Amino acid sequence: MPNKVIFEELNDKEKILLLSAYDFDVDKDNFVLDPNGNKIPSQEIPSKFLKLDEVALTSGSLKIMDGTPASISKFIREKVEQ
Repeated sequence: MPNKVIFEELNDKEKILLLSAYDFDVDKDNFVLDPNGNKIPSQEIPSKFLKLDEVALTSGSLKIMDGTPASISKFIREKVEQ
């Protein structure tokens, strides 16, 4: 049976709670910070850093990625191939 991908929308408070459970944080400018306090770069535009309102949080070990259609479709394609 193929894997199912289920999308759920989280509000900002819920995203911050989930991020904090994995030792991530959000700064005063809404940039997502890794456990070392560094801003997380976009995989699509490496000179850009991810903000809370534009990230997609995926299950597993909590993958933080661009919330763009291209990144989401790549994620789905990789899940289906597994």
